[in-house]
Amino acid sequence: MSGTLFVNTKWDSDPEVFIGTILRLEEIPNGDDLPVIELQVENSFERYEVMMSQPHPELQLKDIPDSAVQLVLWTAREQHAVSRSDTVILLDTPDTLLHLPESKLRCPDIAADFELFISQCPVKPLADFVRRVLGRPSVGIPFMNATMPETGYQAPSSLARHSLEVATRSFDACRGYTDEERWLAAIAGLLQGLGRIEVPDSGPTDYLKLVLKTLGLLSGDLNWLGQSHPDAARMIQFVIASMYRIGSDTPRHPAAMVVQTSHLVAAHLQSELMEGAKTYLVESETNLTTP
Repeated sequence: MSGTLFVNTKWDSDPEVFIGTILRLEEIPNGDDLPVIELQVENSFERYEVMMSQPHPELQLKDIPDSAVQLVLWTAREQHAVSRSDTVILLDTPDTLLHLPESKLRCPDIAADFELFISQCPVKPLADFVRRVLGRPSVGIPFMNATMPETGYQAPSSLARHSLEVATRSFDACRGYTDEERWLAAIAGLLQGLGRIEVPDSGPTDYLKLVLKTLGLLSGDLNWLGQSHPDAARMIQFVIASMYRIGSDTPRHPAAMVVQTSHLVAAHLQSELMEGAKTYLVESETNLTTP
């Protein structure tokens, strides 16, 4: 057992409602009762080692959930806490993306950047759709850490930065449309590269594979969105499915053309930036070594 259970009847603080991600779960035998569990939980601000009992078999937690979790904690010494409610609440639709663990993100501020962008969406189901998709640690963490190798940009989180730029460009390019239409284009642009976490070495000829992987990762949440906003769910799916049909005679929706153009422009500008940086480094090294 790596932590210590702290028992204190004179707590110095009120209980804290903690929303974060479970990183580690260990069961500790507890006689004839259900095992006590030790959790490591973390979000964008804090990390705790938590001890909690499990008095109800129907609420027993055996595996690490792929979602945000909510616990009510009493903190003991630094980064240690005891659960007050003995219950872990799973949040499939978190209120923000700040439950993602800072230590697992190569750029710690990236989750806040995504949340800052999506929090401006006035259509709550659309914002919640993004939070459901990227709020799953198995999806959000690798997506926010991935690189964009085809542009030569290997910096951490370059895929996420590119996706935010595509979303912003798509939103700006749809002036004159309704707010919901602009945000549909932005969200499709934000998530169009999601499949890269499953095909990280995808090249120019792998677009179909990338689209299928992206739509596969989105399918459950598109179904969720479709229950309240079926047209929005269909539009996001259509834009992502059609944006790579380069040279096709098939009629295309303007939003798909906007997202595709935003993606190509952002990728091209990034490639030019990287080439310029390489040229500058070569010239600098030459100047330093020239007598």
